[in-house]
Amino acid sequence: MKSNKKSRPYYALHIFQLLLAFSCLIILSSDIQAQGIDTLSRLNVPDRFDTTVAQKQDLLLFGFGELLVHAWDIKGDIRAFELNNASFKDNFSTNYRTSIFANGNLSRKFFVNGVTVLDSRLDDEYRHADPSVFRLKMSMTSTEPLWDNWRFTGETVYDPNRQWEYGNLDTRLFYQPQRPARLEMLARLESETNGYIEGGSLRSSFKEARFSLYNRSLFGAYADLHSGPVGIEAVGGKLEGKTFREGAVVGIRADGTTGPYDLKYAPVTRGSEEVKIEVRDRFNESTVLSSRTMLRDVDYTVDYERGRIILYQPVASETIASDPVYIVITYDYQRSENDEILGSRLKVSPVEGTQISATYLHRFIDDEAEGAGAEEPEDLVTGDINLDLKKYGQAYVEIGGAENPDEDETNTALRTGWEGKITSQLGLKAAYQRVEDQYRTFGNTGLIPTLNQQRWHLEGNFEFSEKHKITGSFNQIRGLEANGQYNTYPGHRDEKIYAMGFQNRLSDNFRFGLNLERRDIVNADDPATEDNRQHRIILELDGRKDSVPVLRLFTYGLHYEFITRQNFIASTGNTNTNQAALTVGSEPSRGTRLDLTQKIHLTKDRYLDTWSAREDATFASARVQPFANLSSRATLEYKRFTIPGDDLKLWQDYPTKIERSGTFAVEYLPLAAVKSFGKFGRYEIEQWWHDSTTRNTNDFIMGQVTYFYSHHLSFNAESEYTRKVYLSRQETLNKVWDLGFRVNWNKNRFNDFTAGLIRRWQLNDYPQVKELTATSYIFLVNGSVGLGRGFFARASIKDIFLQEILDDEKTHLSVEVGYENVKWYRVSLGFERIENQPDELYADEYYRGQGLFFRLVGKF
Repeated sequence: MKSNKKSRPYYALHIFQLLLAFSCLIILSSDIQAQGIDTLSRLNVPDRFDTTVAQKQDLLLFGFGELLVHAWDIKGDIRAFELNNASFKDNFSTNYRTSIFANGNLSRKFFVNGVTVLDSRLDDEYRHADPSVFRLKMSMTSTEPLWDNWRFTGETVYDPNRQWEYGNLDTRLFYQPQRPARLEMLARLESETNGYIEGGSLRSSFKEARFSLYNRSLFGAYADLHSGPVGIEAVGGKLEGKTFREGAVVGIRADGTTGPYDLKYAPVTRGSEEVKIEVRDRFNESTVLSSRTMLRDVDYTVDYERGRIILYQPVASETIASDPVYIVITYDYQRSENDEILGSRLKVSPVEGTQISATYLHRFIDDEAEGAGAEEPEDLVTGDINLDLKKYGQAYVEIGGAENPDEDETNTALRTGWEGKITSQLGLKAAYQRVEDQYRTFGNTGLIPTLNQQRWHLEGNFEFSEKHKITGSFNQIRGLEANGQYNTYPGHRDEKIYAMGFQNRLSDNFRFGLNLERRDIVNADDPATEDNRQHRIILELDGRKDSVPVLRLFTYGLHYEFITRQNFIASTGNTNTNQAALTVGSEPSRGTRLDLTQKIHLTKDRYLDTWSAREDATFASARVQPFANLSSRATLEYKRFTIPGDDLKLWQDYPTKIERSGTFAVEYLPLAAVKSFGKFGRYEIEQWWHDSTTRNTNDFIMGQVTYFYSHHLSFNAESEYTRKVYLSRQETLNKVWDLGFRVNWNKNRFNDFTAGLIRRWQLNDYPQVKELTATSYIFLVNGSVGLGRGFFARASIKDIFLQEILDDEKTHLSVEVGYENVKWYRVSLGFERIENQPDELYADEYYRGQGLFFRLVGKF
């Protein structure tokens, strides 16, 4: 990528930042929590103004201002120190921040309830925080209109103690108490009739636009304004992190466990992740059959610092129809690239139901930071038309052109479609999409599976009644570029899919379905290399019975497929396949759920007249809650592959491959003040070759016990164990065991204490390096004490003992003493020391910084 520093719109960004800093008025929530808070992506700004929430009262106004001056003496690699300790420089560094809180009526019509924040480190992560002042959780629901029908809303999030997140079972002691907290803001000026302007930490999207800006993390401003038939959307700001879609095209294949799933890049921009569970067509995995977006802290937990996601519930590796299940994780990871974006989208509605739009976006490239990810364009232009045809349905057209850095060509994308209800019973749909291999957008990594493809889709459905429906569809998927970066293929692959189905809901408790499908697949460049045809007959039925002896609620389902494949250019691949799956489930008692699925897959080679493949698979799960304070869940997957598969008995002898996976989790509350949690997961695959056997085993164990002695005092113990073994001709072994303890005590602002100790044990046994072991300890303590008459002292220590194999090599010491006038000010003087002790490979990056700092806090 090329540099374009001179043309960066610094003046525009400064205006945005100042506007945000002096306008971010928000409600101070009474729910102040020290254990962690949601990010802005989880908070809501209201779409409508509600006058009932604005109350007339006298104005309450108070605020804080802080000035922090450091004098550093740095030994070693000064550049490494400054890169790893944001906002600190060699010799002297100065930082400031101010906050003004207000609640009440500034005037007769202007009700304010919130805070204004200005900070010199607005774009940086805080390395060390002051919990005695800045421990806040805030959001705004509404204010009185400022003028006409325009009103202001805003919300912000800042919690320097978010590091002790009890709800996040995977957030342990490794970065405590120096784990950074982040200030996030969102301010909005809006009108019910004219749209809105917002700024701060955003996940911006242009409305109804797929080829331009979609859910992109940035710090800046976004506007969606309209007056009559004319509207405009505009965006400007600094792009946060770099978007990456874990698993490239398809994602991470679910394996029947809860993970953990280690991301390729870290740290992850907080709140930027998007986790989906996608079911994909097993015959063409670029086709998504269904998608479900997961919720953080409900469906999964994420460690942003290390880049790791753990699901709360295990996800099966495939559906009852054997379509694979993938975990698709899109996120922004932090790196040194400091690009900015500026652009707008003009919208015109010449007549009712018609909207014509044009978009232009430009990325100002600041440097060329290395690292993979979803590349983004330098210039992007799109246009789109959306038509509401009333009784004739709805139609759309969108076209985009993107110019990537260091490329002369313009890469294009086109999509168009129509959907309508011809009669009360007949519905039709048509869609076309063509996305070139090198087309890039801002944030829409969901396009990646369909890059380098041209796709046609035609669909119709006819409802005979509420219980009977027939459907038909045609799809064509054609490659655009041979051996492209995405959807690679040595030629132009052309796949046509014809499908017809009949669904019949005979009663509320029983459903029946029959589907027919044909696929034609050829290499359009050279049909002599590939020319295949596939026919499929699919039978489905499922039902339930509400009152069955012993089983109580009983559910069942049957899925059967007969598949024929024909290869027109060779004798291989001419097969008949029978696939059947039976699933049953019951709820024999309250809090108990049992499910079992058994599959069998038989393939016969018609040319050789032999059974060429066999697969048996069992899926089981149990959820039991015998008591109110005890609950558990267990799952199991077992797959057995055999060639030849000519024996009809279950678990045929002499398998070629076996996959096993299972999870077990239990939560127990033995006493009112004690909570314990445990989890175990294993994935194992064993494969037999003609001359060897390979086996891969991954184990993960996690445990946590928390004791709440009182409102101010709690104790916590956490342990995590991972074991990875790969056996081929030689065995490779990796083990990591972490055991951590911590105590938390908090009486008031200047009397609190937190301490923790982690023991990490590692073993690496590779054929080249025989059994390398290491044991390390991380010691952490943080606390403050009131000395009387307004004087106080604070200290924070993070040290590492027996350091051998450890990723986190930075130690830290901070001591501070000072005096506080409760009403007006606080002044303090302290000493701070930061030292980095890298291993032998990076010994030249060693640094030690130490020096005095002066802190002045004013209040009113």
